Amino acid sequence: MGELSDRFAALMAGMAKSDAALYRTISEQNTHIRQMVDELVPAEENSTTAARTALQAAALLPAAECDQAPLKKRFKKAAEAQAWIESQIGPAPKKPTWAVIVQTCKTGSWPAKTTPTRRSKALTADELDARLIAFERRLDQRLERIEAMLLLVADSNTALPSASDGR
Repeated sequence: MGELSDRFAALMAGMAKSDAALYRTISEQNTHIRQMVDELVPAEENSTTAARTALQAAALLPAAECDQAPLKKRFKKAAEAQAWIESQIGPAPKKPTWAVIVQTCKTGSWPAKTTPTRRSKALTADELDARLIAFERRLDQRLERIEAMLLLVADSNTALPSASDGR
């Protein structure tokens, strides 16, 4: 009975080691899958807009004074309004129009420079399917190898003679 207990303990220890290796492999595969999905899914374009609206600055003037007519009455010229706003929040990105001045007084910050963003070519459904199929094949191959390794470990554990056999 002690021999069976020892063999069972050895088998359980071997299985624990192989389980740990399997879990590490699965964790690595999950990491690779997340990376591949991140590469395939374009980043959310509105994330900077959402962050910008969440952290909006306070208006430079009361709401009633931020319209074009009161601003023209107060500053007379766009250059004077620009100079006052620059003294409050810093230099303008370019020479502002009255519309930009009104917007800046309401939002408390100069409008962001609009730089043309180069978007990567979006994947078609067929290209995405092909990539997923190739990825699935690689995963199947790895799982088959893991299964083969587990079978080898199990076979080697059952084939090992115990110390009490006298061999």
